Amino acid sequence: MTKRSFYEDDDYIVNKPGTTTPITPSLAQKESVHGDVTFVDGMVIRTTPLLEKYANAVRHFVHDKVSLWGAELATQQSAARNEWRIVRREVEDVIKEPVLPGLIYVLTASLTGSILARRSNVLVRFVTPLAFGVGAVWWVMPRTFEAVGRRYGELEREYAPDVYVKRVELGKNVEEFEKSVEQGVEDVKTSVLRGVHDLRKTIKEKWE
Repeated sequence: MTKRSFYEDDDYIVNKPGTTTPITPSLAQKESVHGDVTFVDGMVIRTTPLLEKYANAVRHFVHDKVSLWGAELATQQSAARNEWRIVRREVEDVIKEPVLPGLIYVLTASLTGSILARRSNVLVRFVTPLAFGVGAVWWVMPRTFEAVGRRYGELEREYAPDVYVKRVELGKNVEEFEKSVEQGVEDVKTSVLRGVHDLRKTIKEKWE
């Protein structure tokens, strides 16, 4: 049996792997309509300058925008963390006692004031729970009450100096009034004691 052979007219050719032979001018002109063509280690590299130009422009635009958004996001996150640290520090500086027991007492006092003033007018219904709550804070959490008052004074002096000056003057007047009342009470007590002493002395002299 005779072995059949295909492509008997073809010569046996071993392909040469890769070549560094430069492209001929005629072939370069022929391929220029499809873009720039270069040979690298026997491989045809075809580039399109116009497409590369717009692709690079889009890539740079996207890169710049993503970088800008990333920097803006990082800035906002840093600002939010700083604000949170400031708020937490402010709260820690103001609240000096344990929150849970004191807060329960304050809420209970406020609800009590609201219940007591439920049949009164709007102003009394608003003021009474507030007064009961402030009183509870003063009684249950005295250091916190003092810190809140001090912080309120600082904010008032910074943002409303006129109101702060008037409030300080009012506080001084109230303090002077309290001192005068206390002094008056002491004077009355001294006068009463002196009168009782003189009366006892007079009675004693008469009986003798």
